[in-house]
Amino acid sequence: MNRPANTKGARRERDRRIRINAWASNHRDCALDTIRRMLAQPVATAMTLAVIGIALLLPALLYVAGSNLGQFTDRLEATNRLTVYLAPDISEQSISEVREALDSSELVSSLQFISSEQAAEDFARWSGLGDVLDSLADNPLPAAFVVQPISADDGTLSSLQELLNGLTGVDLIQVDQRWLERLTGISRLIDRTVMTLVFILAFAVLFITGNSIRTLIANRQAEIRVMDLMGATRSYMARPFLYMGLWYGLFGGLVAWLLLQCMLLLLREPASTLLASYGPQYQLIGLGSIGAAVLLLSSAGLGWLGAKLSVSRHLRALTRS
Repeated sequence: MNRPANTKGARRERDRRIRINAWASNHRDCALDTIRRMLAQPVATAMTLAVIGIALLLPALLYVAGSNLGQFTDRLEATNRLTVYLAPDISEQSISEVREALDSSELVSSLQFISSEQAAEDFARWSGLGDVLDSLADNPLPAAFVVQPISADDGTLSSLQELLNGLTGVDLIQVDQRWLERLTGISRLIDRTVMTLVFILAFAVLFITGNSIRTLIANRQAEIRVMDLMGATRSYMARPFLYMGLWYGLFGGLVAWLLLQCMLLLLREPASTLLASYGPQYQLIGLGSIGAAVLLLSSAGLGWLGAKLSVSRHLRALTRS
């Protein structure tokens, strides 16, 4: 009694596997056939890939520039400090009160006291003007506290300044944020520029891919009409063109990555020398594996989308007629 039901179930499972294998085989054949067609027209293919690669190169290059500039911004934010200069005639008790107030503050990460004698020694060692200081009757350099706040945001720095302004013996509070603000502003400008270019050049890649696919559809009008008469579905007819757009986008992204690597190779020596002058912790940063993967996947997606838009418009017009 159960044998016919089992036989029908096995037949349905076999039919389902056959459909899946046929679907996968068709996709594989379309993917390989589109690559063969691209190789059969090397000049046209190379020109299309070059245009797509150059369009994608600019945002990738600006992204790399922003990543390298971000090294300075991150490190400056991490080392941003306040210098609290004390009055020349401050007493030891007032110095102890200032130290105690800063030590007990939750806004302070670390604290360093520099006496006027130590400031004079440091100045003489770094400037070479020790003889000038020795010739003076009094040491003109004040004692100071170097304060490392827990954060470099404006709220923390303002709260620290309010705390220090209420202490006796504090003469001047210096916050060296101007260069940090400028560098942060430049970094934000580069980020916004990259995002703007990504959107603009994404449309350019869509247009380039869509125009190339439109030309291919026009060259294969007779083939498309024959498939339409034989009952082929629109998705079946569109599949080769979608794979063509996918390959255009993927290989165009690969061209952009190769061009970027060549540029970084040419710039590596002078850029590394320049960065090393600011400290050994600064290194030339490339696109990285994650950035390269995002570039390739995004370019492939844009190529497929451009082909999809072009196929949806032009293939519909051909199959209606």
